[in-house]
Amino acid sequence: MLKEISCDLFKVDGQPRPPITFHMGLNTILGSIKGEAGSIGKSTMMLIIDFVFGGNSYVDSDAVKELDPHTIYFTFQFGGIEYRFARRSDDAKTVLVVNENRNIIAQPWEIRQFTTWLAQQYGMDLPGVSFRNTLSRFFRIYGKTNHNELKPLQTRSGEESQRDAINILIALFKYYKSIEEFKNQLQNADERISAFRAARRYEFIPSAVDGLTKYKANIVEIAKLEHERNKLAQSTETSVDPAEVENANERNTLKLQLTDIRRAIKAKKDELHLLDLNLRHGAYPTEADLAALHEFFPNAYLEKLVDIEKFHTKIQTILSEELEEAKIEVERQIEEFEVAERDLFSYMDSIPTSKAFTDEFLDAYTSLDRRINKLKDENEAFDTRNRLQNEKKQASNRYHEQIENVLTDIEIAINTQMELINDEITGGEYNAPKLTLNAYNSYTFETPKDKGTGTNHRSMVIYDLAVMQNTVLPAVAHDSIVFDSMPRPDLSNLVRVYNGQIEKQIFISVDKTSECTPEAQAILTATMVLKLDNNEQALFGEKWSRKERP
Repeated sequence: MLKEISCDLFKVDGQPRPPITFHMGLNTILGSIKGEAGSIGKSTMMLIIDFVFGGNSYVDSDAVKELDPHTIYFTFQFGGIEYRFARRSDDAKTVLVVNENRNIIAQPWEIRQFTTWLAQQYGMDLPGVSFRNTLSRFFRIYGKTNHNELKPLQTRSGEESQRDAINILIALFKYYKSIEEFKNQLQNADERISAFRAARRYEFIPSAVDGLTKYKANIVEIAKLEHERNKLAQSTETSVDPAEVENANERNTLKLQLTDIRRAIKAKKDELHLLDLNLRHGAYPTEADLAALHEFFPNAYLEKLVDIEKFHTKIQTILSEELEEAKIEVERQIEEFEVAERDLFSYMDSIPTSKAFTDEFLDAYTSLDRRINKLKDENEAFDTRNRLQNEKKQASNRYHEQIENVLTDIEIAINTQMELINDEITGGEYNAPKLTLNAYNSYTFETPKDKGTGTNHRSMVIYDLAVMQNTVLPAVAHDSIVFDSMPRPDLSNLVRVYNGQIEKQIFISVDKTSECTPEAQAILTATMVLKLDNNEQALFGEKWSRKERP
């Protein structure tokens, strides 16, 4: 739980304000009894409480703008052990680990590391949600954007969809994993369809027929072609085994491949022979060659040719190294081709010998066979596509059915608890708020037959308490803006309900309590952790909105 908050800039009557200590149950920040004092720091203190829970709204507050950079020190207590931290207004991305003397005792934590630690301590490290995004929506403070009493599930004032808000609720009630299993099934089914379509687009598999009419036409055509193939097979003197035809075609294909390999081997050996000649004799003419040339061409300019030959001799040494490398590469390629040649021979020997077929017979039989297989592949692709689509439909139905069941359970749990809380507050005289989770992406929240502002705010508070009582949510925070329009009899009863929540922490700021019942006023006084009032009694010992005296 949150145990303590302090800051050097907290003042009262010109003196440092003592650390503010908190406890389990209701923690009250009490303002002016009659409400005549405004801007005294109630909402600011609530934002600071949010700040120590990892929030950032305080950074944009008037206090941070008006005051010098300052440090908020705070303590959490879990399992009887106190953990002390500090967070600066001008460096809110990190949290400092400190001791009781405010000395830093460890490396700074990134804010996400801190909120992850908090989630673990509170048993709120839930799959599918973050600690801050979940807790923040139940800290309804002026300066944040989550106090729309008509849409209490949502935060960030219109930026968050109803679907995302419902997902937070699903995770908070620990139903995320049960839905995620069905969601994964639907996603896998969708991915299989996408893979099937991609395979068709890139022609890895045949295209499916367009519809059932073409599918049936293919069946008729397949029967016709199979009849022709059988008739062709019967035209030979002996029966035709399709496997023998396949073997014959395969051997013919291998023979063509073997011819290509042998041609490649010969070409590489010719290349190797030329390389050997160049390495042994050189690639350029000798002086003897030039003398013979002069015998046939007496007018040739032999001196120039000799110079050229000398130049060639100089570079021959350089080229010989490259020729050696080229020779090694060609020899390696010849070896690879010869291995492939042996493998082809071995594979051909493994194919059972079939009887001799004429080329004309093989061409005709193979053509029919391929046409039949093509039509069968098209129909099989049609069947596969339909099967995948049916699997996706079934997965979608299971997924949405599971969501419906989960939402129904959550809806019943919240509405039942809200009914009980509402009866405590209104004495059972008025309707309780009602949450309707229409679907995974739509909800309504209303108090039947009552659209009043005070009623709506009361209903939002009741919703928060109902969720807290049914989940691991460790705390809620309600600023005075929530209570301003609420009738004081309702507020008085609500204070009594707040006070009954002893296993978790509730933070409220409230003023204008003079019209509350004596019981409520006594509870507020007993649970008060901070008393604020005008001017020197304000949170920071001053009101910067006050005009300076001449």
